[in-house]
Amino acid sequence: MSIALVLSTLLTASAVWGHPHLKHRATPQVYSACINANDIAITMTVFFPSFAHSASIFTPYLGPYIYLRSISDQFTAAGAKATFFMNGNNWDCIYNPDRISDVQYVYAAGHMIGSHTWSHVDLTTISTVQIQDGMFRMEEAFSRILGIKPAFMRPPFGNADSNLANIQAIAAARGQSIALWDWDTGDADGNTTAQSEALYDDVANAKVKNALILNHETEENTATVLVGYALNLFKSKGYNLVTMAQCLGVDPYQAIGLPPAAGRFLDLRRHAYGAAVEIADCVAGGSTGQSWTVAGAALQIFDNKCLDVTGGSAADGTKMQIWTCTGGNTNQAWSLTGSTIQWSAHSSCLDLTSGNVTNGNIMQIWTCTGGINQQWTRTTGPGTLPPPTPGHKINPGASSTTCLTAATNANGGTVTVAPCDGSAGQAWTQNGQTLVAYGTMCLDVTGGSTTNGVKMQIWSCTPGAGDAAQHFTVTADNRIQWTNMNKCLDLTGGSLASGNQIQMWDCSAGNTNQVWKIV
Repeated sequence: MSIALVLSTLLTASAVWGHPHLKHRATPQVYSACINANDIAITMTVFFPSFAHSASIFTPYLGPYIYLRSISDQFTAAGAKATFFMNGNNWDCIYNPDRISDVQYVYAAGHMIGSHTWSHVDLTTISTVQIQDGMFRMEEAFSRILGIKPAFMRPPFGNADSNLANIQAIAAARGQSIALWDWDTGDADGNTTAQSEALYDDVANAKVKNALILNHETEENTATVLVGYALNLFKSKGYNLVTMAQCLGVDPYQAIGLPPAAGRFLDLRRHAYGAAVEIADCVAGGSTGQSWTVAGAALQIFDNKCLDVTGGSAADGTKMQIWTCTGGNTNQAWSLTGSTIQWSAHSSCLDLTSGNVTNGNIMQIWTCTGGINQQWTRTTGPGTLPPPTPGHKINPGASSTTCLTAATNANGGTVTVAPCDGSAGQAWTQNGQTLVAYGTMCLDVTGGSTTNGVKMQIWSCTPGAGDAAQHFTVTADNRIQWTNMNKCLDLTGGSLASGNQIQMWDCSAGNTNQVWKIV
């Protein structure tokens, strides 16, 4: 069974691409006004600009749309920064090539990017699971396109009041603050250009300490008239035009890095003893130098060569090579758990040397840290790997004869532990981020609830990207974690009694009730 090993490259927050590292916010919260004096934030639906007395924030919000670059250029020319809250699939799909280019353009210009959820659905009218799914899809898009993880989410239509506690809890669990505003130009609600300009005048003439002003990037007059008017007005009044994060004095993102190295694969350029193991662009149509086979504890390539620790040295920084596969060779023994590739019986992991994603960078081993330089994704590559084989048992760590069990093949069916019997309800397929039983039923967090103790169920697998309540990550320490949440599959009460219904609980290192083995 051959695989391709793809490098994941999302980094923790730091100064990257012109985005300064600000002080870390303590807890995600609701922001409806700037904090710093003399800062103004103009927030825009689809284009959400916000200007404060000394700082202005333009935050686009339903987008991206056709005026994105124009607005970005106007801010850049004025020495100002904007904040754009974007949808993924509203006016256009964010994955369309032109939209990808537009989003990367404004981000590279140093403007701030935030989430406005995937499809601009009123969050007060949908379920917790649907809210989580809409937020997840935007996180995934920003990660793929920009390599960022947003720290702010603007609710569509600004609607959150009737369900604020729940929406805030969902956003906070995903590490995101809710971004609202305190002034609205009404540009998308029928106001004339003159009426919107009058709102700007009111803010400037009142000499407010700070302000968060809503506009919309989708409105032609906003892009062609209002932005220029606002920039000139607030600059003349001595306001600073900055991002929303800057006017709040917090980080704009939870994480900043490089876009995922979708074209960076663990690669072998030469079929020779001692050849270096590098990263390189994905080769169209496949490459024998990028097709690895998991053979027991070994990672094998070219039929008879294996990933090998040069000289068997455990020193940090030891470069990787290939060598003839030899049974029992401890230099070739690896454990692929979660997203790490760990040298068996050692505390060293396969590591991206210096975090450098340049083609030809030779891989090394380094003390396992769980950091991004040690995160790898196994993919099928260009048609070389068959679909996942069903039939894997999932045992709680305390018993190899007890199995995770989907009791019935029906929506809402309970998930329990029971003696292993080889039944279809105990045959799980790890398909992407989902765990599938009965071929079409996914392990699912009931109601998408983030409450400790919520019981697990099975539910029809959602096609495509899937339902956020069905996304799980197998961690290096054998936990099954709800993706992007600090919740783990938990053996309720530590009981192995048949029929004990399994729950979700806060992830806790060393909690033996959260150790599971896929065998």
